[in-house]
Amino acid sequence: MAKILEVKPLDNFEIYIKYSNGVEGKLNLSHLIKKKEYEPLKDPKIFNSVKVDPESKDIIWEGGMSICKVAVYNMLKLREEMKNIKLDLDTI
Repeated sequence: MAKILEVKPLDNFEIYIKYSNGVEGKLNLSHLIKKKEYEPLKDPKIFNSVKVDPESKDIIWEGGMSICKVAVYNMLKLREEMKNIKLDLDTI
């Protein structure tokens, strides 16, 4: 599994993630903050605290919230593959 080299907060509840094998991209988390356990991410201070957990290597925030590095990787990789074959689910 590739390692996360960088994770940083962006505007509009997005984060940028870069993996050691070159997979990278933005992930919009606006759907996630609608869930009760992720509501604290609406606070910009907490959202901007995003980092990689030194032990689990998952993406974490202050207050114990996290998202799985494997799930994020798979989403970004799928998006990359779709782009390579020029597949846009919005046009199907």
